[in-house]
Formats: sequence, structure tokens, C-alpha cells
Amino acid sequence: MPTDPYARSYRCWQNAPLSCDRPLKTAQEVPNAKFCLECGFPATLPNQAEIRGSRDVYRILEFVRSQGMGRLYKGVQVSDGQPVVIKEYLLPSRYFNAEEAEQRKAKFTQIAGMSPVNDRSPDFRSILPWEAIADRQGDRCHLVTLGNIAAAPNLSQVLQQNGAMPPERVRDLLAQVLQTLQFLHAQKFRLPSGQVRGGMAHGNLSLESLIATENSYIYTCDLAAWERLFDPPPNTFPIPEPAQDLVALGHIAFYLGLGRAKEPTSERSPDLRNVQLWSKTDPALREFLYHLIGLETPFSSAEAARQALLQLPNPKTTTTTAPRTLEGKSFGRRRLLWLLGLPLLLFLGGLLWLVRSQFNREEEANFAEFQRLVPSFNDLNTIQAGKYPYTAERDSTWTTVVGKRPLSDRSLNDILTRPRMDIAASFIHTKPKSSGSPLKTVTEQNNQANFAITSLIDNLPPALNSEQIAYDGLLVFVPAYKAQNLPAALQGEISLDDLQKIFTGQVKNWQELNPNLPNLTIKPYRPLEPEALKLFAQIVLKDDPQLIAKFNQIKQRSTFQTLRAIDFAEEQGQQLEAGTISFGTLVQTWDQCKVYPLALVQGNAKPVQALLRETTDNKLVPITEDDNLCQEKKPFPNVEAYRQRTYPLGFPLAIVYPNDNSLLGFKSAPMFADLLKTRDGQFLLQQTGLVPLQPIPRDYQPSASLP
Repeated sequence: MPTDPYARSYRCWQNAPLSCDRPLKTAQEVPNAKFCLECGFPATLPNQAEIRGSRDVYRILEFVRSQGMGRLYKGVQVSDGQPVVIKEYLLPSRYFNAEEAEQRKAKFTQIAGMSPVNDRSPDFRSILPWEAIADRQGDRCHLVTLGNIAAAPNLSQVLQQNGAMPPERVRDLLAQVLQTLQFLHAQKFRLPSGQVRGGMAHGNLSLESLIATENSYIYTCDLAAWERLFDPPPNTFPIPEPAQDLVALGHIAFYLGLGRAKEPTSERSPDLRNVQLWSKTDPALREFLYHLIGLETPFSSAEAARQALLQLPNPKTTTTTAPRTLEGKSFGRRRLLWLLGLPLLLFLGGLLWLVRSQFNREEEANFAEFQRLVPSFNDLNTIQAGKYPYTAERDSTWTTVVGKRPLSDRSLNDILTRPRMDIAASFIHTKPKSSGSPLKTVTEQNNQANFAITSLIDNLPPALNSEQIAYDGLLVFVPAYKAQNLPAALQGEISLDDLQKIFTGQVKNWQELNPNLPNLTIKPYRPLEPEALKLFAQIVLKDDPQLIAKFNQIKQRSTFQTLRAIDFAEEQGQQLEAGTISFGTLVQTWDQCKVYPLALVQGNAKPVQALLRETTDNKLVPITEDDNLCQEKKPFPNVEAYRQRTYPLGFPLAIVYPNDNSLLGFKSAPMFADLLKTRDGQFLLQQTGLVPLQPIPRDYQPSASLP
């Protein structure tokens, strides 16, 4: 399932339209553009755009980032040039009908336009609105705050850049935020209508809604009172309780001390009772967080929690003691229970071992293989300072991959350009100027590119070496329409022989392949991507010139256009694309739920599915035509099928470089390969849709040192 709330109805190439860079590029390249040219999501506001409010007119200076349910911009008040930060919220018509949009606009201007009853009361570092503006004619709302604080880095960015916080810094953060919550929970606020309401809970505390300034102050922003108004329907607008703020703050402190955040795509949370996770936290702070999170008697209020925090002993003078159990059982009672339960535990353990021994051996072998990799970029001693340009095929797997955002708001290209902050090594991805092979530039003396990344590595000349870094593949897909359920009719699979017949025009109707299939005209589409076309011709058409000539007569359109057409037709309640079949690279199609990727059959072998899903008992099994991919978590790659080459349309992705030690590529390519073959490197590649060289543990967390 996508984590972006708007991903379901927009064919965004990153599956995250709110944080995607394409709406921004559209605004920069097309004057007055209202919507992204690729997926139709509302474009960002252009620089110098003006927003008229009741207090002033505000001019946009620059886009800052996406955060929470909106986008942040720096701006100024036109009247006096004073700085402001503008947060833009969206009410796209694909999610909100006209009545719902108007209701939320009205509520937004009322709630977000509130102010403390006592104007002289301190704000205790809570970024409250200066003005709330609802666009009467459009689908946008804007929240204006004074100054530039709201555009400062949030704690999610700080955590990514700096890693774990020391316990004393966590204490200081807790003290500040508890003071802010004490203010919010007790302060009375006046709405623009004149109505006065009592204290309110923040309701949306997270790493993103806490802002860190240069002078080490922590500000809260993005209160649920207005942030939750823009959640796509259905939304019941539950009233948050102050106690929820304390629990949320406890989890934030835990993740800051741990040095990482919970994976947004995972529903699993770490076991906070596991004392090993608290090894870097001083015992007194650990006990305090137990109460704050609610593992032990919770605090009655933010004020009570803050007073308890201030009374904690100094961590430098606290004696480290063995952590006490949370259950409060005495040692004698625990020992008795163990003695009584030991025979039963041994029996159950033996039974479980018999059932899962084979599974565990495979898991352990995979884990051991992964553990042998160098952990992170900082652990490599092969990286040397220098600028190393490299290239890839146009519209290829790698050009798609480097634009994706595997962790947060930074693209993979940004991360890999300067992988080590302590070493001035820059790996610069350069786009080819023509459709010619980038491999030719690798051996040239002018060093336009030190090396290339490609999947077209068969029959390389002796002058070139290659080093494999991951796997990619072609997914063959059909629409997942319920009315004309082609995946079910095909039983979720198709043979390479049938693919050859379809994409050379030998069959025109699905019933020509099998009388039990629907009476539908086959609509095959060739993608535009040269890499995908070459590999399909090589594997499915066996490089037969006559078959390739017929294949070249099949209608062409990009994978993105095909996916969008299928999605749009379903939105309109039409079945125009019901007979469609196409193919595209794994990185473009693996997380698209409106199409079904067919398992492939080669000769007399069993069908092989490229994607797996996780069962309720934490096993990975191939997806089937009965799975609703839009209601499941994102699938996992079938790593073993790629490693063992049993998936017919799988292929390696490799770095290709000159076998000449006088050229820079001879030195720089292995350095780059070392980066990508660390644990963190393989994890990043898998997050973009590539298949890693070995299975990655599902609970793996990347290093806090990732740039």
C-alpha cells in the first residue's frame, strides 16, 4: 500500500504525488501550470505568485519541501517585506467532492485562524497561524505563519543527518516540548467568529511536526485541528486527547535515542519492552519514558510529566543497574512459573522446530550472507576524493532509479553524488546526449564518463569489465479490472510462447489463445524504453530478425502512459483497456496496483512470479490473481528467482568500466560498486524497486550515517 495519502488516484511515477518533484518541475517549466503534466496532481506554486488574504498579500519566494499533508514555501508580506512561511494544503477533486471541499475550507478558516485569548501570553515555541486563507475558486488552502522558523529543518531531517541523539539532548527536547504541550493543553483560544474554546491537544506529534532551530529550540507545528482536515475521505475528525500527545512524544524520544524512525511502509513497531533497544539511554530516562509511553503508570498531565523529568538524577551520576522487569513479578514467582512451564515449552518448541526448521535454515543462511556485507558507506576504506562522472542508457532502469526517493525527500542521485561527507568524492550521473550506446564513451580518452550502468552486458568487448550490483527484470502486466478479470481468466500466468504470438501479431483475440479466455480484442503495447525493448527481443523473440520486424509494428507508448490509461479508464467506469497487455522494467511497475504482473512460464517449467507478499505468519509467498494489490502492503522481490535465473525475464544490472588502468573508470567504477554492495547500498536499491544481490532481512534499518 502506498504511504502517500494521494497515491491511490494519481499515476505518479514515484507513487507519492505530494512529495514528488514532477509537480515542482512542471511549475518551473510551464508558466501558470495548475497540474502536473505527468499525473495531473496539483502543481506547486511558482515563485513570485501572490496569495491575497484578509491581513495582507503574500508573495511566494521559493518552495521548501513537502511536510505532513501539505507543501511549505518561503515568502514575504507584500506590504512590508517581512518574511513568512506559507503552508499549502490541497483538496483535489479526485478525493473531495464540491460539498466536502467547502466544508473543509470553512472549518479550516475557523480553526486555523485562532489565537490565544491572552495576546500577551508566551507561545512556548508553538508555531500558530497568522492567517488562514481558503481559495474560493480553487482546490487549495494556505496557512501563513510569521518569520522563517516553520521552514527550519524538522526532526526527521535532523535525525537523518545527525543520527542518534545523546540522552542529555533528548532530555532537553522533552523538557521543551512538554512545556509547549502544557501551554496548548491549558491555554484558551479565540476563533475568528469570536467563540472561545478551551485548551487543545496537538494531536499530530511526529518527527515532522517538531522543528529544530539553529539555537537548539524545538518548536511544534502542524496541529491536528487543521492538518487532519485534509486527510482524504472518509474522515471523522476525531478530537485528539492530551494523553495521546504524551504517548506520541515518548515514541519520538525513543526513536531519537535509537537513531532511526519506524519505517513508514511497515506496520511493525519495535518491542519497547526489549531492554536491548534502550542500551544507549540512561536508566533514569528509560524509566521516565516507560511512564510517558504508558508501559507503566502514565502521567496525569504534561505538567506532571515535565516536573518528573526535571527531578530525574543527572545521567552522569546515575549508577547503571540491571533493568527491572515491567511486569512487577518477583524473582521467586518467575522461577516457579518457569519450572512449571518448562516441559510444555520444550514440547511446543520441538514441534515448532520440526515445522519450521527448513524455513529457519534458509532465513539464517540469507541473514548470514547479508551480514557479511560491509555495513555502511562510512565503513568503506576504498573511497578516494575526486569527481567521477558516469552514465547509463537513455530511459533506462538506472535513469529511473536515481530519481526515486528511497528514504525521505532526497533522491538516490542526491545520496550517491556525495556518499561520504568526510571525503570529497563525487559520483556524478550524466545523461547521454544521444540515443547511442553509453558504453562507447567509457573507453574514450576524454573521459566523458568513467563508467556506465546498464543491463545490456552480453557480449561485452574484451576492453570492458563488468561488476554486477543488482537485478532488474521485465514485468508483463494486464489490467486488474474486476468486471473483465483477465488476471483470473489467465490464472495469473502466461507463457513466453504466447507472449511471442501476441507481440508479433499472430493472435488478435484472447480466445485465440484459449477458448476459456474472455472474448476480448488483445491490445498489446510496446514500451518506449530501449533497454526493455532490446531485452524483450533477446529473450522472448530470441533475436529472430523476422519476429523482431513484426514486433516493431506493434503500437508503441511509454509504460507510464499505459499505466495511466488503464487507471483513467477504470476511474471513468469504462473497460476500454480491458484487453491491454504490455511490459515494462521492474522498477517502473513493481508497486502499481491497478495492473497485475503475470507469472511467466518458460517451456515445461512451472510458472514463476517475480513478486512476493507477506502472509499473516510472516512468510513470503508469490502473489496470486486473487490478491487485491491495492489493499496489500508493497510486494517484495522474489530474490531467489532472480539469483537462480528461474524468472525468465530477469537480468543483472551491472557497472561496466574500461579494462585499462590508465583510465579513471578503472579506479572509480569499483569504488562505486563497493558503495552499492554495502548493506545500506543494497537496501537503498531495493527501496527503489531493484532486486538486491541477496535477500535483505525485512526488519533491516539503514544506518543513521546515511547522508
